[in-house]
Amino acid sequence: MIMGKPADENISSFKLKLPTPELERALKIKETLEKRSSLKTLLLLLVLTGTSMVIGDGILTPAMSVMSAVSGLQGEISWFGTNAVVVVSIIILVGLFSIQQFGTGKVGFLFAPVLGLWFFSLGSIGIYNLVKHDISVIRALNPAYIYFFFKKNSGAAWSALGGCVLCITGAEAMFADLGHFCVESIQIAFTCVVFPCLLLAYMGQASYLMKYPDSASRIFYDSIPESLFWPVFVIATLAAMIASQAMISATFSCVKQAMSLGCFPRLKIVHTSRKLMGQIYIPVINYFLMIMCIVVVSIFRRTTDIANAYGIAEVGVMIVSTTLVTLVMLLIWKTNLFLALCFPLVFGSVELVYLSAVLSKIKEGGWLPLVFATFFLCVMYTWNYGSVLKYQSEVREKISMDFMLELGSTLGTVRVPGIGLLYNELVQGIPSIFGQFLLSLPAIHSTIVFVCIKYVPVPLKRKGFFSVEFVRRTTIYSNVLPDTVTKMSGR
Repeated sequence: MIMGKPADENISSFKLKLPTPELERALKIKETLEKRSSLKTLLLLLVLTGTSMVIGDGILTPAMSVMSAVSGLQGEISWFGTNAVVVVSIIILVGLFSIQQFGTGKVGFLFAPVLGLWFFSLGSIGIYNLVKHDISVIRALNPAYIYFFFKKNSGAAWSALGGCVLCITGAEAMFADLGHFCVESIQIAFTCVVFPCLLLAYMGQASYLMKYPDSASRIFYDSIPESLFWPVFVIATLAAMIASQAMISATFSCVKQAMSLGCFPRLKIVHTSRKLMGQIYIPVINYFLMIMCIVVVSIFRRTTDIANAYGIAEVGVMIVSTTLVTLVMLLIWKTNLFLALCFPLVFGSVELVYLSAVLSKIKEGGWLPLVFATFFLCVMYTWNYGSVLKYQSEVREKISMDFMLELGSTLGTVRVPGIGLLYNELVQGIPSIFGQFLLSLPAIHSTIVFVCIKYVPVPLKRKGFFSVEFVRRTTIYSNVLPDTVTKMSGR
């Protein structure tokens, strides 16, 4: 008997599609991936590599952003040296990670005004420098100057691309914002606000350098009008903390997804918002990131050295994302083959050029993100490998319901009042460990509940729904939640 079971279309996004060339191609690719274990392993390693680099990026971004903001005091205060920059940066980082437990929702109302002021300041100062110093740098908008730049500087131009990566930092982790904003909001904000303001800021700095070429080492703060230094410094520091917050949130999201897929050790997850499921806090990861950030700041001590390490993590994540999006276009979106191949051809070629430039800086600090990525890759792959072996073992050794009933009656097991909960990985069947309980324990509870938790990508508009099924003497309870499916069976 089935009670209150929802229609299938309410819990599934599957819709019947007529055969098309794109659908047939997607099915062939899926079949190939399923049959060849080497391809599945390669795909798993690719995904875990990208995830590992995002986590490594979560270590470098706070260190880089905060130190860049604090270093502006070196030119304004005579006694403020490198040691002072390191100490102040560490204090800010400790404070930043300490407030993570309260969730972004508690301070999120400050993000929009601060970032609004930040981009307004960038755009305004850029326009000021353009008008005051050399407005002719607007000619840089002409793509032809890219060719002229490479023709004139050859090898030096290629090496300069490694520094250009810093202009696009944060783009590789933009997916993390989807837990807080919709796609249209991100697209509109970037196109109408972020990109124009950044473009004006960089052109303004170039205009300033045309007149004061010796200011290249700290061009951002030198190009700010003296009367506006302190307000801009405060806004820049707050913006750096918000940028760091974005990468910390991205790290939490990646770890949570890896845990749900059996690719990361299970850790405590705290949901800091009652409305947004994407706002989470993982204490162990938070303090690990804090310690690593402090270590990075203490060892490198200069933003220039951290920047060398920063670029490899950025470009590495972008290349992995491009590869996986191409696969999604072929398998999920059923995109036209020509368009699907144009995507990696255009974006992938640009990313490979940037990668070749940043790899030249491995000896200058670029080895650090590779070490972080390798460490997390080993942890996640090992955990996934062990989880698969454990599940396969449980499937092989599971016992049937009839055997369990027969075994219980044969042993004369005593039933005592109460409810016993037994967690297992099996969606169906009785775990073998329960047979060991019957053989070892003189008595068991009158009601035994087998709990199996599975994460499924099911979009739900309601908070949840329940279905109850009676199968022989066994009752199966199924509770479908927005991000999990929990099945419990009791006799």
